[in-house]
Amino acid sequence: MSTNQVKCSFCSSENVDKISSFGTAQLVKQYYCNHCNSVFEYIRWQEEPEPSK
Repeated sequence: MSTNQVKCSFCSSENVDKISSFGTAQLVKQYYCNHCNSVFEYIRWQEEPEPSK
């Protein structure tokens, strides 16, 4: 399971599983938290590194 340290929006647990590559919009992914049993969305660009200056 490769989640790039995605954390649950509700409880901050890293024990999450990706359930969909697209959520309510194309720029988000959907995850399921195994700790608090919540479904949450994670913005795709949050896992991309910042460009070098």
